Amino acid sequence: MTMGTQAEARLCSTRPSAPPISPGAARGRADYLPKNWQLYSAGVSMAAGGVTQVVHHPLFTLKTFIQTPNFSWKDFLGRTVNSPVGFLYRGVVSRSLGVMPERMLKMQGWFVTTKFLTDLRGEQSLGIWILGGLAAGVGTAVVASPTELLMVRAQVHGHRVRDVWKTTGYMNITKGMYKGFAPALVRDLTFNALFFVGREAGVRRYETQHGHRCPDHKRFQIGFVAGSISCTAATPMDAVKTRIQAAVQCGPNSQRGAIFFAKSLLREGGILRLWQGLGARLMIFPSTLSLFYILQEKMEGILLHRLSDQGKQA
Repeated sequence: MTMGTQAEARLCSTRPSAPPISPGAARGRADYLPKNWQLYSAGVSMAAGGVTQVVHHPLFTLKTFIQTPNFSWKDFLGRTVNSPVGFLYRGVVSRSLGVMPERMLKMQGWFVTTKFLTDLRGEQSLGIWILGGLAAGVGTAVVASPTELLMVRAQVHGHRVRDVWKTTGYMNITKGMYKGFAPALVRDLTFNALFFVGREAGVRRYETQHGHRCPDHKRFQIGFVAGSISCTAATPMDAVKTRIQAAVQCGPNSQRGAIFFAKSLLREGGILRLWQGLGARLMIFPSTLSLFYILQEKMEGILLHRLSDQGKQA
């Protein structure tokens, strides 16, 4: 047996596979699932995503500024003191509206992919988790790129949606609103594959060792560790993506892409410059996603309990 097979056996073989529709809090704990549960689950994901974005948005503003050229703590703190809400929450509306479908696509991509492959194979495995994470990453990048562009331009330049459209060629979707899509896609594929595998493996290992459902505080801790590792791996592409989106002078037909800005970062400070903003990202994403999953699982559990009671009464 190879090392990879042994790892899969330790993580997967000692616990039954999740049911077809498996929201975390409700997993294996209810005998009633409505036919349209996926829609309920998608709505919960959107609500939880919007809440976590609003809570953490000031840190996103900090992260964006750190990743721009000529960042100055004096300038950033001065703007914060002058207008704490107006400055730190620039772009919060467009990004929050974008995060809601983004989180929904992330979770549905994960659930649908892992369910299909598990049904096909008969059991879950490390490979299925990786493919599920990659599917989640694709959905995330498709929605995240244009809404992150709006957020970055608002944070750095104070642009409104109309201003962004002007500088990107109005409705030139592929070359305009999707500036930075390539590094965003690589970032999200890397992040989600590592995060979902790490979180799922950690939760299952805990439940196998202790014989009961992993409590919320442990899930938060496991998600925090998995998110930290994922953030570290994905930060270089995020730094490149932010540079592309913040560069107003690069119009829709500009030839300055990911390679140009990656080389620019390397010239500024060597290989470590690619991890510019890692500290801010470590403050954001592990706690954001851990909180997101806790909120989602709690909300799904409450919703499923109520729907279960209604189903039994009917």
